[in-house]
Amino acid sequence: MSVQRSRRASRPTTPLRRSVSRPGHSLAPSVSPSAFPLEALKPQLSELSDSLADLDTNFQYLDIMHEYLARFSESFAAFLYGLEVNAWCVDFQEVC
Repeated sequence: MSVQRSRRASRPTTPLRRSVSRPGHSLAPSVSPSAFPLEALKPQLSELSDSLADLDTNFQYLDIMHEYLARFSESFAAFLYGLEVNAWCVDFQEVC
């Protein structure tokens, strides 16, 4: 169990955001009714835009990591294939 707890502790955590459903906080817009109706959603849309920009950046980093791992996998597979070919071509006298 201690291994699982250490794994959980090493994982990055998602930062907590302020909850909209706090006591005393209403979803009703605080602007006048004559204003444009979507103005009340401006803070939430701004936060969504920032979150999507962060998500896009994270996916770009993930794509770069995928490219590095694919390149390493191909190189390592070629190395292992070379070892296998070498084992078939070279006669090891000390084995007998």
